[in-house]
Amino acid sequence: MKRIRKIYAVYIAVLGLMAAPVIAKAQGIEFLHNLDEALAKAKAENKMVFIDFYTSWCGPCKAMSNEVFPLATVGNYFNSQFINCKIQCDDKGVGVELGKKYQVYAYPTLMFVDKNGVLVHSTAGSRSADDLIELAKTAVDPKRNLASLIKEYDSGNRKEEFLAKYFSTLKKEYQGERASADFANYFNGLSAKDKTKKSTFELVKTVGVAPFSPIFEYLETNRNAYAQSVGATEIDKYIATTYLWHLKNLILEARPEFNAGMLKFKAKNYPYFDEYAMFYNVFETFDSKGSVDINEYMRKGTAFLDKYGKNNDQYTLALTSLLGNCTGKKDEGSAGIKWMEDLLERNRNPRYLNTYFYILWRNYNLDKALLVGNEIRDNVVKAGNSTKEIDGQIEMVKGLKEKEKAKLENKS
Repeated sequence: MKRIRKIYAVYIAVLGLMAAPVIAKAQGIEFLHNLDEALAKAKAENKMVFIDFYTSWCGPCKAMSNEVFPLATVGNYFNSQFINCKIQCDDKGVGVELGKKYQVYAYPTLMFVDKNGVLVHSTAGSRSADDLIELAKTAVDPKRNLASLIKEYDSGNRKEEFLAKYFSTLKKEYQGERASADFANYFNGLSAKDKTKKSTFELVKTVGVAPFSPIFEYLETNRNAYAQSVGATEIDKYIATTYLWHLKNLILEARPEFNAGMLKFKAKNYPYFDEYAMFYNVFETFDSKGSVDINEYMRKGTAFLDKYGKNNDQYTLALTSLLGNCTGKKDEGSAGIKWMEDLLERNRNPRYLNTYFYILWRNYNLDKALLVGNEIRDNVVKAGNSTKEIDGQIEMVKGLKEKEKAKLENKS
């Protein structure tokens, strides 16, 4: 799957680099590249450390390095308030180990630690200049940062409103290991009655309890009690959907664990086992190195969607997105275009257009991709949101179209 991820990362990187203006870096954030050195300096100056955890292949990371970090307004704020450090998490050395230590799973991860290296605040994903400065202000605010929430939880606050905020914040800021561990301790200390309360079930959904874990097994065993508190449809949907995507991720990333999981799943005799098994069979066209027989993938995908596609729109989106990652030639993955057009014919959800746009340009259906891109842009404008991202994608497709035109002219 590394190959697939890198293909997609290249696509994101192209967008980021195309949109990136040329900015003099000297006026922006001044970064160190050694955390020990940064912490020593933080102790000497009594400051926090801001860490940008990045990778060499991450497009949003490159966009921030080219567009945001070099800005004078950002540099002035961060250089005065923090010691700043960049850590490359795919350097096969210290960076990899630091990523593991600080539980970095997404890039860029923007983290603030105190002078002793203890987490104060963290988030993942790119930010605009204003958003980055606001993030920093949250980090230094003892009433708003992650450290304050963790301290309050550790002090014993178990009010339902606080717990909802605490666990949702941990998940949002990619502190999944902490969320899972704290929730397991909390859940195990509850009475049987409190475990099956609606508020507890909402926390289960927030944390994202995995199948075959003790808490998930408890949900299954006590399904009737949860049906009384949240409704039979809700608990059944949660159990089924959680199995669906958990096992789908395993087949792409950990085949032995997937095989073991499928045996356990089959033993539970759920009525949707055959449907899920056929869905996963599409992904078995990938070998252990992440290479795929595209024609076989499309054949199996079409057969599955013809039989079960109307049961869940996410089937089409998942199969099409992955196909887009693996294609890059004219009509190489044309089945994915048909999959999306069939889906949009029965449900033209604006959120689905991004996947349609992606499979179109990856198959060099560039004119149609531009039409869809402009439709996405119109929807973004109507929603009152920034068009920067889709504008960059549209320009990228226009660039591909110009290159294709030049190739044809050179041949003639």
